[in-house]
Amino acid sequence: MAFSIVEYCGEHSSYQCGYCKQSSSCHSYGMWAHKLSCLDYQELIDRGWRRSGCYCYKPMMDVTCCPSYTIKCDAMNFRLNKSHKKIIKRMHKFLRDGKQEPTERTILSNSDETASQDTSTHEHMEVPCVQPKPLDASLMGLLTSANDEHHPVGDAEGGTSGLHNPKLAETLNVSLHSSDSNVNNQPKKAKVLRIERKREKLQKKGLSEEAIEQMMKPSGKQNQEKMLEDFLAECPQENETPKHRLQIVTLLTSGAKFQESLHVSYALYKKYQSAIHNDPPDAIEDYLDFLVKSPLKGSQEYGSYHQQYWLDDRLIAVGVIDVLPNCVSSVYFFYDPEFKFLSLGTYGSLRELAYTRSLNSKIPSIKSYYMGFYIHSCPKMRYKSNLQPSYLLCPEAYTWHMLDKTVLAKLDAHKYSRLNADVGAQDANKTTEQDLKDVLLLVGRSYTTYSEYLEMVGKGIPFLSEYARLVGKSCAKKMMLYRV
Repeated sequence: MAFSIVEYCGEHSSYQCGYCKQSSSCHSYGMWAHKLSCLDYQELIDRGWRRSGCYCYKPMMDVTCCPSYTIKCDAMNFRLNKSHKKIIKRMHKFLRDGKQEPTERTILSNSDETASQDTSTHEHMEVPCVQPKPLDASLMGLLTSANDEHHPVGDAEGGTSGLHNPKLAETLNVSLHSSDSNVNNQPKKAKVLRIERKREKLQKKGLSEEAIEQMMKPSGKQNQEKMLEDFLAECPQENETPKHRLQIVTLLTSGAKFQESLHVSYALYKKYQSAIHNDPPDAIEDYLDFLVKSPLKGSQEYGSYHQQYWLDDRLIAVGVIDVLPNCVSSVYFFYDPEFKFLSLGTYGSLRELAYTRSLNSKIPSIKSYYMGFYIHSCPKMRYKSNLQPSYLLCPEAYTWHMLDKTVLAKLDAHKYSRLNADVGAQDANKTTEQDLKDVLLLVGRSYTTYSEYLEMVGKGIPFLSEYARLVGKSCAKKMMLYRV
């Protein structure tokens, strides 16, 4: 059994908010996770916790300036809207002919620089000054599972490495800097072009016009709704050679293959943070702590991964995700600003949704796609509500509620709201005074219960009740709370 080892830090109050920019209005609870099982982390995020590297935090929802509601999308029932389809088609068009199609500002992404799944876990989260106490190396060896070098459940296509591609550079130079002002030379609609290509292909086969017309007639199958996978899997016509090839490679962050491309992903991260978020160089040095180091320890199926988006031999985007027992949890998404016209933030969300759905065929319990936090008081974060059906976590009863007009009306009226309308509904995982006796502690090289600790030491732990309330009865009894 893989045990979790955590170190409670308590309240972290009055620091600057990354959303409303107030200097001392943000408040949260925090703890360091020296080691965290994927099952325990699943339970924690279902109580409003999130991780930034190995630091886990939970907003003080009724006090902080911008309440952050945990949001998840029902991946198995997800349906594309019009703007999603446009973004996927724009990507296919670029891959096919290398030309940049004029973009429209979509409802989903607002402006695509905000569509980086969970920016709150980095630029809007300040890790407190409390430093974790290092654990004895031999102790960690006893508690660490024997095989951390496992493989992802559903690797996408393999990729290549490298940064420079003359053909791609030439295409970008043309597509990004050229403009067609000739109104009489407007591009044809994609549907018209597909029909023309199909007709030309049939003519080359020597078919008569009558036969071609018969084959071109719409079939009854066209009334069948296309799914996310159908749109993503659209391929070039036969005899067509696409201008570019997009490959998505899924790598475990603790694996050897990930280390081989670490310098490339770090270079992309620096470029993204500087151009999109205007971060100074000294603020970008936390890449390893924030997006590479992970406390998650689990079985062969779960863990922390980077999904790398390779365009030919150039890395253009990276999605950082955690695969957990019930979901795929998005940690962060960053991309090459030169490819902003492809709406990569939104496109990455759709790809991660598809990945979640693919995992469900192997692990039926994985049904949801967690998008981090939904901050209704911050307009640029509302794009997450366009992935439907989505649900928000009630900060009091820890129940899930459809993000619909009723919930939106509550948040319009009060930025902090109890989402569960049943006033009698209680936290099903609430700890009682009796439960505190069974809270698990790690003292020195041994673990013990709180009741046994009281008998040995003779004095209690002042913050224990608060810790148990925040992590819930189940985690309090199986995670090891580290004590010197």
